[in-house]
Amino acid sequence: MYDYDRRPNFGPLILGVLAAFLLVAIAQMLRGVPDPEYTVTFPASSPLGDALRPLLPEEGASIIAASGLGTLGSAGSAEPRPIASITKMMTAYVVLKDHPLAPGETGPIIELTAADEERWLEMLAQDQSSLPVFAGQRLTQLQLLQGLLVPSANNYAEILAAWDAGSVDAFVARMNAEAQALGMPDTVYTDTSGFSSGTVSTPADQLLLARAVMQDPVFAATVRLEQVTIPSVGAAASVNLLLGVDGVVGIKTGFTEEAGGNFAFAAIRDVGGQQVDVYGVVLGQGDGIDGFESRQAAFNATQTALASIDNGIEYRLVLSNRQPIATVSTDWGDDVSLILNEDIELLTWPGVTMETSVEVEDISPGKAAGEQVGWVNVILGEQARRLPLILAEDLDGPGLFWRLTRF
Repeated sequence: MYDYDRRPNFGPLILGVLAAFLLVAIAQMLRGVPDPEYTVTFPASSPLGDALRPLLPEEGASIIAASGLGTLGSAGSAEPRPIASITKMMTAYVVLKDHPLAPGETGPIIELTAADEERWLEMLAQDQSSLPVFAGQRLTQLQLLQGLLVPSANNYAEILAAWDAGSVDAFVARMNAEAQALGMPDTVYTDTSGFSSGTVSTPADQLLLARAVMQDPVFAATVRLEQVTIPSVGAAASVNLLLGVDGVVGIKTGFTEEAGGNFAFAAIRDVGGQQVDVYGVVLGQGDGIDGFESRQAAFNATQTALASIDNGIEYRLVLSNRQPIATVSTDWGDDVSLILNEDIELLTWPGVTMETSVEVEDISPGKAAGEQVGWVNVILGEQARRLPLILAEDLDGPGLFWRLTRF
């Protein structure tokens, strides 16, 4: 007969198993959840179409740039060369930096001396570009700047230099110091007007200066003048024959036999209803013998260059709303896209490269769709945008089954 009092007692075993299972379950639930990881899916560098080169002259050296994009193209040797009266951009830059003028101001009155009159007669004998002066003549700072930049008077450059720095030599030293400060390593100034062939530079250096000096509203307004009226002199016409043509609003011409025809220019373009400023420099144009023909060669090169970029510069969509930028992945199998929440239009030029970088700040589980979790930094030429990066869907935490069964 079977002894029921001796049956196996599985109760404690079952309780032990249940207790162990409970302990494991508690441990699993208390274990930290692995952080989600993200992978950037949008390329860090994106060329926008095939490169397009502006039509720049084969002779001499040249460069052209657009605000927002930077340099569009350059041509010719990068060796420093004489720049003639383009030098006067730096002369005006230093004077206006030392003695700023607000629009409508004329500045102090400067009384000219017998030495100024004698120097004018010397320049006249040397066939330098100059305006008549006489001892006792009184001109304002603005009038001297106008005579310097519009009819391009070399003697006005020296008068301003001596007034500003005490002597022409001291002023030339200031010019070279400012060139270095602006980042113009291939520029050397030996005079204030560019008549000296020892004053040399490159298109790239002069482009830096042109963009800087055109930020001064008095300078920008002066180089747009087709003529000025100087007391005791009368009307003096601008030597810039391209003013008002093809959107040109300045800046400075130059010619010597050593330099050829030179032109630092600024022009305005309407691109999709927005103003884009175009800057450029052409050096060493023409045969360098005939001043009119050499300047005209510089003007022709400028017009060709400007026309060649008109169909290339445009505002275009570079990133679109809900554009996937990165993907968040979790150990529990969820993948959620990180996206933009707006369309982005930027000024473009064929072949320019757009650079993007991603900053993810917080992708912890439990965030809802549309929450910002980081940033996208976009650089295209000189344009920089910082855009919110959001979740395309909810970023859920792990479920109970995954928590209990992970090992």
